Amino acid sequence: MTNRPRLNTEGSLVAGLAAVGLFVVLGGVFLTASFPVPTGFPDGAAITKSLGAAMFDIAPGQLMGEGEAAVPAEGFLVAFLLIGVLLDAALDGAVMLAKREEDGENVGLGSGTDAPEDAVAADGGPQTDGGASSADGGEN
Repeated sequence: MTNRPRLNTEGSLVAGLAAVGLFVVLGGVFLTASFPVPTGFPDGAAITKSLGAAMFDIAPGQLMGEGEAAVPAEGFLVAFLLIGVLLDAALDGAVMLAKREEDGENVGLGSGTDAPEDAVAADGGPQTDGGASSADGGEN
């Protein structure tokens, strides 16, 4: 006999109707929203220099060369910093997931070293014989 996933139909009908209603409202908002015509940047705009000037609180005129126009870049800073924080969190998570288990040490956010008897290597590597996760379940 096989066990296969079954659809859980014992949920609340109200929650399902609320989700469908929220979808309809958000769909209506997105379809009827109007945005102004994009204007773009003027010719000779130095966007990168303006962003650097805003980031380090420097007057944009000090960085601009001949024929370059400064752009108000403070609005870009929030997006730039949020992307930086997101990439840092992704890098931290990748380092945590890539850490190899050694001698039954648990890899994860917890600080404990007690591995359950049915623990498996998080990186898919072979189990070691010297730790708590070995086949005999104890120390050698």
